[in-house]
Amino acid sequence: MFIGDSLSLNLWQSLICMLHAAALDSTVIRQELNNNTISVVTFQEYEVSVMLFHSLYLVDVDEEENYGRVLKLNSIRDGNQWKKFDVLVFNTWLWWYRRGIKQQWDYVQVNDDGKILKDIDRMAAFQTALTTWANWVDSDVDTNKTKVIFQGISPSHYNGADWNEPGVTNCSKETIPFNGSVYPADLPQAAYVVKEVISGMKKPVHLLDITGLSQLRKDAHPSSYNGFKGMDCTHWCVAGLPDTWNELLYAALIG
Repeated sequence: MFIGDSLSLNLWQSLICMLHAAALDSTVIRQELNNNTISVVTFQEYEVSVMLFHSLYLVDVDEEENYGRVLKLNSIRDGNQWKKFDVLVFNTWLWWYRRGIKQQWDYVQVNDDGKILKDIDRMAAFQTALTTWANWVDSDVDTNKTKVIFQGISPSHYNGADWNEPGVTNCSKETIPFNGSVYPADLPQAAYVVKEVISGMKKPVHLLDITGLSQLRKDAHPSSYNGFKGMDCTHWCVAGLPDTWNELLYAALIG
């Protein structure tokens, strides 16, 4: 089961395509469950299901009287649906800095003291939520039966200065990868937060560390060739870079 936002969808779609190409004769069944929260593709002959659970923040967002949507940084009720699977691949980051109509919550609650805030430093919120997730894995997931993986932070390419092209504001004309193995810009701060939180966990969790290699692929985004007709330098073409992520995922699963 993949659990996360549209970058989890990106990875899930890539894996489904790769598995289908390798098992062309298998009967494939597609299902949408739980009001389309869960997507399932089953390869019947192999008795394998690859699932996607849509979750923007991993932690809960509850509808509350007088407040509306409250992002609860200390609560993961959906975890009860996740922990029974053989492999869990988690991801979150893309939505933590969204504001205005794209923000999927109205208030935020940090802990159980009942105090509800209008806003909070977003990186601090991300780290608090990730720590809640880490504590849930440590207390609730039997890692002897379930392998836990965190899909690393996926970079975007909207600032040409990051790859030594000042003045470039998107990926629309980028047709080749960055020339070199060391990307000029530093890793996103969120990548350091992820590594810090995972390093403090008691249970074994594998970090699918895709950030650095993905920074080099400024050419690998859909750009304007996508369903919503805007400029997309956040997601990735399939087939494309997510296939490499899945090669690394495969290595983690059999290693």
